[in-house]
Amino acid sequence: MIASGNVQGLYVSKAYNNYETDQSRAVAVELKIKTGWTIAMIILMSLAKFFTTARPAPMLRRKEGLRKLQQELFKLSQLISQEGPADINEILEDFEHDITSLPTLNYTVKDLKSLEVSSTLAQLYSGLKSFMFHLNWLQKKQEESEIDFSKTIFHKIQDISHIVLTQIGTVPSELVYPTLPPLNTDWRMYQASMEIHKKLFNFCDWYNRALGFLKNRQ
Repeated sequence: MIASGNVQGLYVSKAYNNYETDQSRAVAVELKIKTGWTIAMIILMSLAKFFTTARPAPMLRRKEGLRKLQQELFKLSQLISQEGPADINEILEDFEHDITSLPTLNYTVKDLKSLEVSSTLAQLYSGLKSFMFHLNWLQKKQEESEIDFSKTIFHKIQDISHIVLTQIGTVPSELVYPTLPPLNTDWRMYQASMEIHKKLFNFCDWYNRALGFLKNRQ
C-alpha cells in the first residue's frame, strides 16, 4: 500500500511537473509572439513616421526656394523703379523698340495654370542671362561715352541668376547671343536704356506672378 501510494504520488508529481513545463512553454511562446508583434509594430510606426516627415521635405525646400526667388524679383523691380533711366510707369508701351533680341513675354493669365517648375526656372534663368548680356553691352557704351550709370541692377540680376541655377541643379546649355545694333549717339543709348529697363520690369512682374502661382501649388 505504501509502495503503491508512493508510486501514485510520484506519478501525480511528474504529471504536475509536466503540466508546469507545458504551461511555461506556452507562456514563453506567448511572450515570444507578443515580443515579435511589439517589435513589428515599432518598426511599422517608425517607417510611418519616417515617410510622413521625410517625404514632404523636398517639397518644402522647393517651396522655400520659390518664395526666396519671388522676393528677390520683387526687390529687383524696386531697384528698376528707383535707379532706372525714367519713371518706369511712364515709359509708353509703344515706345520705339529696336532691340528685338530681348526676352519676349507671350503669356496670358490662363498660361499660369499650365506652368511647370522646371521649365519656368529654365526660362527665367535664360531670360536673366539675356538681360545681363544687354545691360553689359549698354554699360560698356555708356562708359565709353563717359555717361554715368549704376551697376546695382546688373549685380542684382547676377545674384538672382545664381539662385535660379541652384534651384535648377544642372547648368543649362550656353546661350547664343546676337549681334546688337550700334549705339552711335547719347539719344540712342538713352532709348536702349529705357527699352531694356522697361522690358526687364515687365519680365520681373510676370515671373513674380508665375513663381507665386507655382509656390502655392507645392
